Amino acid sequence: MLLTRRTLLKSSALMGTGLAIKPAAAEAAVSDSGLASEIGDAARSAIRSGACPGVAVHISLRGRSLLSNNYGLANIETASGLAGGSVFRIGSLTKQFTAALVVKLASDGKLDLDDAVSKHLACFAGSPSFTVRELLNHTAGLHSDEQNVSCQTDLARPKSQMALAQEISAQSVLFDFEPGTAWLYSNANYIVLGAVIETLTAMSLADAAAAMIFKPLGLDKTAFDSSDAVVLGRVDGYSPVDGSPGAFTHPAFIEISEAGGAGAMRSAATDLGRWHHALFANRLFDGRFVDLMITPGRLRDGRLSGENRFSPDDASYGEVQYGMGLLVSPSSQAHRSVLHYGFINGFSAFLETFIEARLTTVVLCNGDVGPALPFRAVRKIVSARILKS
Repeated sequence: MLLTRRTLLKSSALMGTGLAIKPAAAEAAVSDSGLASEIGDAARSAIRSGACPGVAVHISLRGRSLLSNNYGLANIETASGLAGGSVFRIGSLTKQFTAALVVKLASDGKLDLDDAVSKHLACFAGSPSFTVRELLNHTAGLHSDEQNVSCQTDLARPKSQMALAQEISAQSVLFDFEPGTAWLYSNANYIVLGAVIETLTAMSLADAAAAMIFKPLGLDKTAFDSSDAVVLGRVDGYSPVDGSPGAFTHPAFIEISEAGGAGAMRSAATDLGRWHHALFANRLFDGRFVDLMITPGRLRDGRLSGENRFSPDDASYGEVQYGMGLLVSPSSQAHRSVLHYGFINGFSAFLETFIEARLTTVVLCNGDVGPALPFRAVRKIVSARILKS
């Protein structure tokens, strides 16, 4: 199953609500010896249930590691265990990196977030106008035809983000709704953002991200993936066999690079913790640009984007809003958190930071999305043990 994860994203968003933070308690929890035991129990329970062969968990406070543990297998056939630095595909966690690249270009004066996309991509010149900001906030209305994402076997010529953007511009149905009038999670938005990045940097999306984010921040396990890349410490992904707990198959092949700005990246749990620490310490750009990323999007009529969700099914998001590549906790929550999930063939991922406490949790699994994954359990443990809520 490729990228079509809207139902999961919808349900997982509900997990981001209702956690109040007590920062002083978070500091005291560093020496809590029960944390590792309970996290381990949650991870091993997921593995025993057949949700995935392995789980990596990293929890950090203001950049300082509280827990960084690995459980289970990276490869079933070789019986290879997960280890520090094990590299997973991270699916839609990619979107926050794509958003950060665009915001970085804006902070450097290379574009305005309210530019019409057609200013940078001529293939959209004849369509109704939508902006870079609307792509970032999922309010542009672009239809996401998942069938167009390649499952090709010719690895020599994967499609560029520009080529994929041109395919999107030529869809028989280009918009699900008039740009700026509603909210709908769409992978097409972030593929098109990848093309904008390629155009403005004159580099591939992978090279632009390496030059502008990964290398400056020391994220040496993080990259835009490709199916032919040989990666030290790469974890194999698996699909659970329905009705046979503990049995797995290899997931359907995709040319991962073509998931691009929407979902093509790989990373390690420690790198993702380092990423959020650097982002919220304003190491990538000034704090006002960080604030842009975690500010809920608005429609052209001024309403919060979540006040007019295009799909009736998305009412379950409740007060949770979408910023730029990140889900944002509701204003009714005493302390803000931002989070995202990532699901792509054979892999599931979770990354959350509580802003005031600067508490970050990363959970990476090498199994398809499913109810027995340990995300919810780990969040409950973090809430009880560290946030004391």
